[in-house]
Amino acid sequence: MPAFWRLVDTPVGHAVLAVDDCGWVTVEFAALHDEPRLGTEDDGLMPHTAAWISSCLREQVGAPPIDVPESTPFRAACWAACRNIPLGETRTYAELASMAGTPKAARAAGSAMRNNPMSLITPCHRVVAASDLGGYAGDRDPESVNLSLKSKILRIEQCLAAK
Repeated sequence: MPAFWRLVDTPVGHAVLAVDDCGWVTVEFAALHDEPRLGTEDDGLMPHTAAWISSCLREQVGAPPIDVPESTPFRAACWAACRNIPLGETRTYAELASMAGTPKAARAAGSAMRNNPMSLITPCHRVVAASDLGGYAGDRDPESVNLSLKSKILRIEQCLAAK
C-alpha cells in the first residue's frame, strides 16, 4: 500500500507515482485503475522522477532517473534489458528473454513485463508479441483501454524518435 503518491501529467493521461513504507516505487496510469488511492497525496514527492515521467513522452529524456527495483534475478534482468530498448522501437518477448540472458524464457519475460512496477520508467510497452501488440497491464483484448494506451504510447515514442 502506498504511503505517499502524486499525480504526474503525461500526454496520455495522469500517471500515479507512489512510494510505500519500505521505499518501493511504483508508477501506474491512473486511467487503468478504478480503486481509490490510498496513502497521502504529496505533490513534492520525488520531483526529479516526476519531472522525468512528465517529460518522457514529450521529448527525448535519456536514462531513467531511478534504478531497477529489487526482484528475482530474472525479472530484474528483464526490467534492465527492457530499459535498453531504444525509444521508438519494440522487441518481442522472445527477444527480451534473450537480452535478459535466458533465450527460451519468452513467457517468463512476458510475466516480468506484466509485473513491471514502473510503467514508462521501465518501458514495458516496448515489448510486444511476435504477431501483435501482446498485452498491457495484464490485458490482451485488442479493444481494451489498456492496449489502446500501449498503442498510443508507442506512436508518440515513434514520433519522438523520428525527430
